[in-house]
Amino acid sequence: MLYWYRKEGGEQDMASKELGGKLRELRDSKGFTQQQVADELGLKNKSTLGSWEIGKSEPDAFTFLKLCKLYGVDNILGVFGDETPTPKKTDMHLTDQEREIILRYRKSDTIDKQIVLRALGMDEKGDNEKMA
Repeated sequence: MLYWYRKEGGEQDMASKELGGKLRELRDSKGFTQQQVADELGLKNKSTLGSWEIGKSEPDAFTFLKLCKLYGVDNILGVFGDETPTPKKTDMHLTDQEREIILRYRKSDTIDKQIVLRALGMDEKGDNEKMA
């Protein structure tokens, strides 16, 4: 399990501040709002993410891994693996509307996803072939 260490008395230590700054930097670089990230992680409200970003608290190990995946990195602050970003198939810049479409698609049930793929002329595997 991943643990972050605090000085006695509950003061913020440098690692917490550094992690918080990196989390905010990654979120900003991807163009996500706190609410979008909170929704993607299944957090009840964005204040939890805000407390991570200012170093008041830290995510658990499972959530930390989800953040790495969401932000497209293999590691944050050298905690896991090397610091090389996860390679991307394309380097596209998405509009707010496109991001929202992706987030809603990810939350959709299987039937809704199939409807969307059919409307876009894509099969369930993501191939760009027309469905019969």
